[in-house]
Amino acid sequence: MSQLSARMWRGLAWVTLLVLCQACSSGKYIYWENTAPAHSEAVNGFLAYQYIGLNQVADEAVADYCLQLTAQRSPGYQLFLLQLSCAERWLALPLTGEQRQQAIGYYNRALMPLVRAAISGQDTRPLNLQLKLQVDSDESGLAFEQFFLTADLQVYDPFMSRQQDNGLGITVVGQRENTGAEQDRYFPPEGIFRPLTVMPVKLDFSNPVLPVLTLRGVYMQQPQQWPFGQQQYALNYDPASAYLCLVEAAVADQLETTGLFNADKVEDKLGIYAIEPLSKDKIPLLMIHGLNSSPLIWRRLSWAIFSNPQLSARYQVWHAFYPSGPPPFFNAMRLRKLTDALLQHISPDLQAVAANNMVIVGHSMGGIISKTYVQNSGNALWDTTFYRPPAELPVDDDTRHTLEDIFIFTAKPYVKAVVFIDTPHRGAATADGWIGRLASAMITLPQTMKNVFNQMWLALTKEDIKPAMRGFMRGFGPNSVDVLSPKHPLVQQLSQLPLQVPVYSVIGNNDPLRCRSASSCKTLHDSVVPYHSAHLQAAQAEVVVPSQHNSYQSPEAIAFITAILRQAPQH
Repeated sequence: MSQLSARMWRGLAWVTLLVLCQACSSGKYIYWENTAPAHSEAVNGFLAYQYIGLNQVADEAVADYCLQLTAQRSPGYQLFLLQLSCAERWLALPLTGEQRQQAIGYYNRALMPLVRAAISGQDTRPLNLQLKLQVDSDESGLAFEQFFLTADLQVYDPFMSRQQDNGLGITVVGQRENTGAEQDRYFPPEGIFRPLTVMPVKLDFSNPVLPVLTLRGVYMQQPQQWPFGQQQYALNYDPASAYLCLVEAAVADQLETTGLFNADKVEDKLGIYAIEPLSKDKIPLLMIHGLNSSPLIWRRLSWAIFSNPQLSARYQVWHAFYPSGPPPFFNAMRLRKLTDALLQHISPDLQAVAANNMVIVGHSMGGIISKTYVQNSGNALWDTTFYRPPAELPVDDDTRHTLEDIFIFTAKPYVKAVVFIDTPHRGAATADGWIGRLASAMITLPQTMKNVFNQMWLALTKEDIKPAMRGFMRGFGPNSVDVLSPKHPLVQQLSQLPLQVPVYSVIGNNDPLRCRSASSCKTLHDSVVPYHSAHLQAAQAEVVVPSQHNSYQSPEAIAFITAILRQAPQH
């Protein structure tokens, strides 16, 4: 091929991706304020006398005493320590709601420079204070290797922002490498990111010239209380910032195009990945991306879950990743097996909440995959494809079992609801256009799929395949673009199978000014999928949102989905 031809094909490939998919996730989403550790000079004079004075202050005067400490003109780490001690006395008193918030704010402001110095490794001994940081291990008993102060985290996307502090303590994100072993294999390979809350736990005055303050990084998997005297206070808890740090480190967007056109190169990344610690007591919310896409499309929806205390306490977020070049039925078979195995790992007897209440959200082709979790195919798809029943197909047992798993499936009892986003239930005409045909021609199927279809063709002839399917079963079998054609018999057959659980639809509209609703505009479309293909008569509810086939990032869509999650019953 000439260099000019090669460049032309590469250019057409990129046009294909942009027009067909429009779901790529690239770029970074957060940045860190360039905030140096607080610089403080040693306090003129020793503060021991002020500690003595603090102990002599009457309860009713503690608040005023604490507040006047902020006016001291000689700032230093020991002064922060004095303010912290004063705040502890204040917090131990019976307070009104407004007074509690004032005392909490004062406490956190005094604690912040101490935590900043500790996690940055600043030597505070020349400033008459020594800091020690002790951090809890994560749920696997492994130590965190890096720490990020969430107060410095800023987000480019205005939809997502760091949670406002509403409790005690300074929130920090702890990170460590993914070992790839034990439970780590269920987490994203970019690393383990967990929310920590730093609190002071010990003050050693045995050396009055250099007191030692021990800070503890408390690792919580759910909100906790912290006592001061007879009073209890909620600790700050910020799983959303831990998720944002993971998104910043993620490289899944770099695998999207490779997963479409050269699946073998990303086969080892196929998986169901938990974003937080696995829990048998929380409902899995499984999100499945579409063609030429990745789990990064779910950053807004995932953030909305993590930043909502009620939803975060009830749901655990899981992301599927799969190379999108192979057909959805092949990938669906593999993802169902992975989901079964993960639930078995969490709840061996399959009796836990997690094993009986899953909700799935699928975008575009991910919606087609999601349907196979909640439909009983019987022999409908098999009989649409083959003349012979499975037992009579002259292939080896492994090939027969794989083909049965692809074409024959039953609804998973653990799935209780599905939300479809921009899903082409009846196909998308784009797949039949020249762009679709070009994309289809450039897709290389993975060796795992080639092995199955190679064995099949060694035993079968085209005459064993029903006429309507012959054009789609050439070579090593159909690819994902082929299957999205409105002419594909299996897509049409799938659209006729009953759905066994409540389902909901989010449908995109690429021209809200012209098309306000399907009833007033029969040509409503999201640039890839027309309304008549995305609409389901059986849906419990449906929302149409402004979208260019990217409704997963629509605020209206996210509000619709979170409302469903709040109302979903638990079985």
